[in-house]
Amino acid sequence: MVEEHSSGSSAHGAMARNATFSLDQCREAALAEIDEAKFSWFHVKVCLVAGIGFFTDAYDIFVINLASTMFGFLPESYDELSASGLRDFCLKVATPVGTLFGQVIFGWLADRMGRKKMYGIELMIMIVGTFGQALAGATQTISLVGTLIVWRFIMGVGVGGDYPLTAIIVAEFAPVRLRGRLMTAVFACQGWGNLGTLRPLLQPL
Repeated sequence: MVEEHSSGSSAHGAMARNATFSLDQCREAALAEIDEAKFSWFHVKVCLVAGIGFFTDAYDIFVINLASTMFGFLPESYDELSASGLRDFCLKVATPVGTLFGQVIFGWLADRMGRKKMYGIELMIMIVGTFGQALAGATQTISLVGTLIVWRFIMGVGVGGDYPLTAIIVAEFAPVRLRGRLMTAVFACQGWGNLGTLRPLLQPL
């Protein structure tokens, strides 16, 4: 009886080792296939999708500098935060604070539920937050600026999820010999997004 139990345990252990070995082989084969792949339209599409995400992230974060200046022309009765000097601070800090929460939350969820699924969820949060800002208005209980602060925090949560997930997705699908160049191209879109916020200032008066 003891011998049968011992032989059964040995067989089970051998099967587990073989399964682990097979899984490692599959991973090595997949990584080798990615590294040996030639530059193709697929890599261009990955860079475009990821680059557009970084472009919109930077634009959404830095465009508030222009909007905050425009709010300076509002009468104090329309914006209760202008008198206390908190308007600019709250508008500009709401998104970075949301980004901090988004990076922690989506980084943890992506490891457990999959990066592809989380990538779609954080994108929807960014879209909802952006539309919320576009449709924001003053009510009897909260001002226009207060509404924008709430929506910018929500958008920041989505932006925080987009930063790490986009970088990881590009790195995973890029061959080692091209990874640095593709990552540089994607992150360069942040600069273009920041530059895009200056577009209204370039209009002729």
